[in-house]
Amino acid sequence: MRSDGWKTFHWRVKKLFIRGLWLGPILCSLALLGTACVAVVGPQHPPPAGQVWVETGGQWVLVVPPPSEGPYRWVGSGWVPDPTPPPSVSEWVPGHWGPRGWVVGHWAPVAAGGAGAVWVPGHWKGSVWVPGHWKGGPQGKVWVPGHRGPKGGWIRGHWR
Repeated sequence: MRSDGWKTFHWRVKKLFIRGLWLGPILCSLALLGTACVAVVGPQHPPPAGQVWVETGGQWVLVVPPPSEGPYRWVGSGWVPDPTPPPSVSEWVPGHWGPRGWVVGHWAPVAAGGAGAVWVPGHWKGSVWVPGHWKGGPQGKVWVPGHRGPKGGWIRGHWR
């Protein structure tokens, strides 16, 4: 009797395993296909000079760039300064075209300041954005705030 129960159990496990061999690759394929579809949702080409991409109403549209490199939000049909306080020890990275496509503006952590350095967060001074920066820092080094490179890509803040 015991061996019959074991054989039945063994056969059921074997059937589940065989079904799993078919089901596993199918589920993995669907997951990869879904990931691939999500990865190509953004704009397919860099914006022309003097324009940036924004997502509005579920679609990507070309608009004039914000007035400065500060944290702006596209509201309705224009840019407005984002009054939300920045996360600690982070800099605003404006929207730009990167190696993998359009990178939406976001906050990013900055390189460590070292002993005695104090992070001064980015802030609005009237209508002008003052980028975050380190006060103090490594001897003989200067903090270079994030900025656009010659090809329009973003170069994060760093010590020089």
